[in-house]
Amino acid sequence: MKRFTPIILLLLGGAAGAAECHYFWATDCFEIRNAQSRDITHHVLLSSERYRFQASAPGQCAVELEASFSTTHKGQVLQRFNRELRRLPGCRQLENLSPRTFESEGEAVAEWQRLASERNFKRLHMVRRLPD
Repeated sequence: MKRFTPIILLLLGGAAGAAECHYFWATDCFEIRNAQSRDITHHVLLSSERYRFQASAPGQCAVELEASFSTTHKGQVLQRFNRELRRLPGCRQLENLSPRTFESEGEAVAEWQRLASERNFKRLHMVRRLPD
């Protein structure tokens, strides 16, 4: 068993350096029909899926994820979100959109579920068919 110890340590050492990252796309806007009577709707646009990404080291999720997206990919995601936003009164088109990035799957799930929860003044719009 001793002759396998260095191999196991190398495998564990390599795994310890990497970080599994989690992300999703989201934005929001407010439709204000009458501010005095608080007739306001909070529109939340949320990617229908949460995604995984492997970063080279802990703490590098946001930087490496941003660097991994091509201009074309980000443009396609932005176009899908803007298509949804055009349908919503009072919502402006976005000029850019960045993913919400997390180093913990639990944090990503909790935030995604918080955003996805319905409320009286809040309308959820799932954005589907995003590019891979």
